[in-house]
Amino acid sequence: MRLASKFILMVAGILSVTLALNAYFFLHSQNRILEQELNERGRVLGHLIALISPEAILGLDFLTLNDYAREVSRQRDVVYGVIVDNDDRPLTSYVNGGDLYVRTSLGVAGPAPDHLQPPQLQRLIEQLAQLPGVIPTDVPIVHDGRQLGRLRVGMSREALTAKAREQLVEQFSIYAAIILFLSAAIYLVFKYNVMHPVQRLIKVSQDLGRGEFTLVPVTNGDELGRLAETFNEMTLEIQREQAKLHYQANYDSLTAQPNRLLGVERLQQEIHSAHRQQQRFALMIIDLDDFKIVNDTMGHAAGDRLLGKVSTHIRSCLRNEDTLARLGGDEFLVLLPRLGQAGDARDVAGRLLEAVSEPVALDGREVIVHCSIGIALYPDDGETVEALMANADNAMYQAKKPGRTSICFFTAEMNAQVRERLQLEQDLNKVLARGELHLAFQPIFRAGDGAYVGAEVLLRWLHPERGFIGPATFIPIAESTGQIVAIGEWVLREAGRQLRRWMDAGLAPGYVAVNISRVQLREDLELLIRSVLDDNLLPAQMLELEITENILLDDHQQINTVLGKLHAQGLRFSLDDFGTGYSSLSYLRRFSFDTLKIDRSFVSPLCEDADAAALVRAIVAMAHSLSLKVVAEGVETIAQLEFLQSLGCDYLQGYLLSHPLDTEHFTDLLTRFAREPALWGRSTLPLTDG
Repeated sequence: MRLASKFILMVAGILSVTLALNAYFFLHSQNRILEQELNERGRVLGHLIALISPEAILGLDFLTLNDYAREVSRQRDVVYGVIVDNDDRPLTSYVNGGDLYVRTSLGVAGPAPDHLQPPQLQRLIEQLAQLPGVIPTDVPIVHDGRQLGRLRVGMSREALTAKAREQLVEQFSIYAAIILFLSAAIYLVFKYNVMHPVQRLIKVSQDLGRGEFTLVPVTNGDELGRLAETFNEMTLEIQREQAKLHYQANYDSLTAQPNRLLGVERLQQEIHSAHRQQQRFALMIIDLDDFKIVNDTMGHAAGDRLLGKVSTHIRSCLRNEDTLARLGGDEFLVLLPRLGQAGDARDVAGRLLEAVSEPVALDGREVIVHCSIGIALYPDDGETVEALMANADNAMYQAKKPGRTSICFFTAEMNAQVRERLQLEQDLNKVLARGELHLAFQPIFRAGDGAYVGAEVLLRWLHPERGFIGPATFIPIAESTGQIVAIGEWVLREAGRQLRRWMDAGLAPGYVAVNISRVQLREDLELLIRSVLDDNLLPAQMLELEITENILLDDHQQINTVLGKLHAQGLRFSLDDFGTGYSSLSYLRRFSFDTLKIDRSFVSPLCEDADAAALVRAIVAMAHSLSLKVVAEGVETIAQLEFLQSLGCDYLQGYLLSHPLDTEHFTDLLTRFAREPALWGRSTLPLTDG
């Protein structure tokens, strides 16, 4: 049932009850008044007869008394009129035989006799006086202060009942008309002043549910008007919040440009549009080079401001119809619709390179960053979002490689490389179960006397189909996929087991240096190392962890905590590939290292390049001043060996002394060292045949 119908029924019910109660009290009052009137008429008749009948009673003039009784009985609304003496014996005999009450009391169907005997008349009067439709009245007849008798009059209520019935019908007719009129009036008022505003609220609520923001017209200041104003305020607030959420969901807070979600959505739309119109477009992936240095040296807040300014420079080089989106970190997406030729994309990319390289003022310093751009073309390099994104991303990584230009288009060769990488990822998942990984060991010697001190553990993958795969190929893939955690654990445990086997064979393996990936430092490395040492009953000094500088770029506090706990157990640490990373001196101050390893890229030109020689000399002097031992990697000539000896380098490692050896050949080498320790001399080099 509708609200208006319910309201009208409720109002009509209230009016009906109210008017019915009013009619009841009105009719009750009217009946009481009419009854009083009848009583008054009876008393008037009685008094009248009482004035004129004493002489007839004294004279025993029964005929006159009957005439009086006849006149009274024939009056309107009079049922009977009888004169009785003081003992209630009738002095008259007349009765109105045509009266309904009289006939009913006498039990006759037709007219009753007009005269009755005194006993019968007395009984009739007593019966009539007891009837509910008769009002009995007695008026005394007095003469000279003495009561001679009484006039007994019975007044009929029939006229009273008929009049009450007539009044009831009339009253209810009036009340029904009033109820109908008021209900109709209230309905119209309710409909136009209540239901119409409510229906408008319902409609705009339904529109709001469909995402359509419609305001309710406010025509007055009553409660409904204030309700409409409140609803409008709520609608506007929802509209503002929805716009805010839409912005937050689709736009990057740092750059105010579309985020990955909106960028991918626009790319999908452009694919549909280009397919319908047979057009080409270009997708670019832009990545800032070495952006992490800014975060590490100037703080993340400065890095965020740099991203905002770089995005502004990029946006200034694009058309309004082009899309710039931040994919995350320091990576951006650029979408160039309606591309004419591939050369147009290269021209835009060139302008973007220049824009990104514009100096940016940060905290009073001038910062210059560069970028690498990968480009994929639709439909040449893909017809789906996934294919275009992947191909542009691969082209960007190709652009980052040393010796490549900063702009790179996707090629079929890259596609083959991608497929090869995917295959390697799948094969890496099975490499441990298939037992395809092997350890190799490259000895490390003391520079002063040529004594063997330890070895670096190197990882080798012998693929059943592709043969030997170098660590430089599969280690980055294992790190990016997280598989390096399981592989690194296997290397540590296998190196520990091999140390135990050599010691059980009576050999002196010295210490082994194991390279640790940055991903492993984020795992529970401390428990793993403790387990390797305990399981193989090894002293902590026999295990050295090699850490490259790029690991230290991540989280100084977390890495320092992990390294501190391990160093407290007696483990040794060496900083590998020193000089190829960034902020090396700060790392030496911040972290506890035992050894510093000079990268082969500095050792190789040592004897031909004065600058390289000066750099190595400085590294050795600096390390010794910090109480660090120095290991020179990549020693391949006698001249390099002698030069490093002259600098006071502590340890040497390289092909001149020994190639990396598998477990069997390294065991033979340890056996040889046990019999005849190697001493420096041209006749003893190299110690192995590789």
